[in-house]
Amino acid sequence: MVIGLIIALLMISSAYFELRQSRIDLIQMHEYEGLALLEIIKQSAANSILSQSEIKNQIAERLFNNARLLREIEKYQPLTDALLEDVADKNDLYRINVFDAEGIKVASSVRDFHDGVSKYRPKVFFQPILDGEAEEINIGMKEARQIEGQRYAVAVKRYKGGVIVINVDAADMLAFGTRIGLDKLLEDIGNQQELVYVVLQDAEGILAATPAIKEMTSIAADDFLRGDSVRTRTARFNDQEILELVTPFAVNDGFKGRLRIGLHLNEVRSLEKSMVQRTMVTSIGVIFIGFILISIVIISQNYRFLKQEHARIQTYTGNILHSMSDAVIGVDGQCSIRFANTAARRIFHMDQNQLTDRRIADFIVDSQSIMEVLEKKQQLDNVEQSLHIKWLNRPISVAVSISYVFDETGEMDTGVILLRDQTRRKQLEEQVHRKEKLTAMGQLASGVAHEILNPLNAISMIVQRFQKEFEPTTDKDEYAGLTRTVRSEIERIGLIVRQFLELARPPALIMTPVSVDELIKQSVEVVSAQAGAKHIRLVTGGDVKTIINVDKNQFHQALLNLLQNGMDAIAEGGSISINAKNTDKHLCIDVTDDGAGILPEHQKRVFDLYFTTKPTGTGLGLALVHRIITEHGGEVSVHSKPGQGTTFTLSLPAESVG
Repeated sequence: MVIGLIIALLMISSAYFELRQSRIDLIQMHEYEGLALLEIIKQSAANSILSQSEIKNQIAERLFNNARLLREIEKYQPLTDALLEDVADKNDLYRINVFDAEGIKVASSVRDFHDGVSKYRPKVFFQPILDGEAEEINIGMKEARQIEGQRYAVAVKRYKGGVIVINVDAADMLAFGTRIGLDKLLEDIGNQQELVYVVLQDAEGILAATPAIKEMTSIAADDFLRGDSVRTRTARFNDQEILELVTPFAVNDGFKGRLRIGLHLNEVRSLEKSMVQRTMVTSIGVIFIGFILISIVIISQNYRFLKQEHARIQTYTGNILHSMSDAVIGVDGQCSIRFANTAARRIFHMDQNQLTDRRIADFIVDSQSIMEVLEKKQQLDNVEQSLHIKWLNRPISVAVSISYVFDETGEMDTGVILLRDQTRRKQLEEQVHRKEKLTAMGQLASGVAHEILNPLNAISMIVQRFQKEFEPTTDKDEYAGLTRTVRSEIERIGLIVRQFLELARPPALIMTPVSVDELIKQSVEVVSAQAGAKHIRLVTGGDVKTIINVDKNQFHQALLNLLQNGMDAIAEGGSISINAKNTDKHLCIDVTDDGAGILPEHQKRVFDLYFTTKPTGTGLGLALVHRIITEHGGEVSVHSKPGQGTTFTLSLPAESVG
């Protein structure tokens, strides 16, 4: 009996130490899970704050562009109420007010109909412009003057003295901020069952937190919160044990504070309770039926239970990491890759087993900067870099963040590399900026073109009369040559003016189903004679049997402009190829020449209005191509290397494909 009790005591002691070690292991697993989740929340919170700032910057730039356009229009015609109302309606502006040099309103897009006293005088916002201290002022958010509401406004100095003020209703901006703001982010994150809370605070107190969190310990009162690195601890919150993780949080050079998250330890408590119950039952049974056999059963059961819990936690954490759109790479102390999620494998175009146990330098050209950061155990926070994958033709733009997990001895256990692909975002930003620039410049060109056409026609008629009604007594040949030259130049100016008008006032799209093969064939036939004269070879290929819904004439014009551009770029005896292909979401048409190529510094400007490197070019052809393709909902891009030729790619969305 005594021996049995001793064996039972030994079994209980063994189970206790096993339980304690299991608890330590599970808490460590929670720490790894929490660190990954903490980094995700940290990046998402920073992006949310930066997104709201970017929204205001984009709105301010749009208002400034409209105000500057009105300032240019005022050079040629007065700014009437009707004109302001038309501009405000077309550009979705709330109000446009024009003030003279004394700050008195002389024109407005909206007739004043409010009664009562205004909350303020608008002159106070743009007085520095009237005093000559500034050309433009970003007034920003302000209360509506005579009704409830918020406005976002800018002011620009007038061409004739005074101020142009444009504002928009800030209700949509505020609603958008509510939909994507920090509080909304924390509210959505707070719905996760594993999370107890997420809190963002500074020295003054709580700035944002998940719902129901009203009070937390201050930074000044808790030494644990004042560290400069990520920290973890177990603590009590609302009478339950939790795992808390804290990290410093900063956005650029602005706000600085602490980000705290609390994780449930329900799995740990459940495991402890279950193991205690099993241990008590099996210990009593061992006294009667044999401790050795029962101990084997207990160990086996506990092992399976721990294995299931471990697999469940691994599955949960793995699902989070693999569902992320950002690439996450885990490396060990020797900078060898131990883990890569789906997004990382997609960036490197490799499987997990091809990445594991290899170093970052094996995949990335000029990876020295990342390797130095890892070797020195330094942290990176959303630093933009250009990465060149060895087997890809072009670099990708990414935002790199690097953090670390340290073991109990202070040695690095895991380095976590977060790569956010910025390539697509930058392409979209460039396209939006280019479209806005073309629209503004095209509208200005339209006004100038109308002013040029009338005197140009008058000059042309006068020259015709000179040719028909006046005959010089001397130098007749010279006189005839000069008049022909004048008429030729007038016709050239007229052509440029008509192209201005076509760019500024594009005709409505007339969508019809047409074969890609037919479009390419017609375009090639138009330029075949010119290509034959220069001994240029035209080659077509690819999946060109697809039917697409486009404006046939305008799309045909875009292809002709690209072919003409290619023939101008190559020497005699060169070749131009046109290839069409279908992808999952797009139809792509590539126009490739084997000419001299385009310099890298020129590639970002080739679609800008008036930009050209040709001695006799107008800078309108590629701008017109960009306008036609974007109006079809597509994209146009250029890939070129000096000395290796150039490829222009027209990409149409799947809905355009019949």
